[in-house]
Amino acid sequence: MREVVRATALTGLAAGLLALAGCGVPPTGVIDAGAPASGIPARTTVYFLAGTALRGVPRPTADGTDPVAGAVALLLAGPTRAEARQHLTTDLPEVPAGVRVTSDGDTVTVRLPPGVGRLTDRGVEQLTCTAAHARRSTASRGPVRPAASPTGTPDAFAADGAPRPVRGAAQISVRVVGAAWDTVRADSLCPSD
Repeated sequence: MREVVRATALTGLAAGLLALAGCGVPPTGVIDAGAPASGIPARTTVYFLAGTALRGVPRPTADGTDPVAGAVALLLAGPTRAEARQHLTTDLPEVPAGVRVTSDGDTVTVRLPPGVGRLTDRGVEQLTCTAAHARRSTASRGPVRPAASPTGTPDAFAADGAPRPVRGAAQISVRVVGAAWDTVRADSLCPSD
């Protein structure tokens, strides 16, 4: 009986070793099979109001759009029905087409079209946090150029033009411009995610 068990065990072991040997499939090099897998959409965070507090909401972004301008467009479209059911609101007015968003280093400028009145503080904060978060996300793919110092020399460079090491994350400022008004806020007011 012992011999039968031992023979069965040896047969099983031999079969396992043959299976591990690769079944006769030769090894191959790298095979070019096209573009990498996709399916996970890019995401951004837009900031709505939960009562009086700012609350970041993740949203998918459209491919091929500027990430900062895309995030601002998503914010200006307002909360979705699902977000409204979660009691998220906005303090931003309905804004007609024609919003221009530009980024230059650590400053984002949002130019609103004529006819948009002065925004409330909470509305400006929503724009600031949304634009700054999107800018910071895009800057993580490359350095954010620091703003110029009072001497006119960018802070990232010494007076002789040699690059200085960047310490920590640069503060991002968002400038919101209307037809007859202009305001600037820093992202230090934004909640940490």
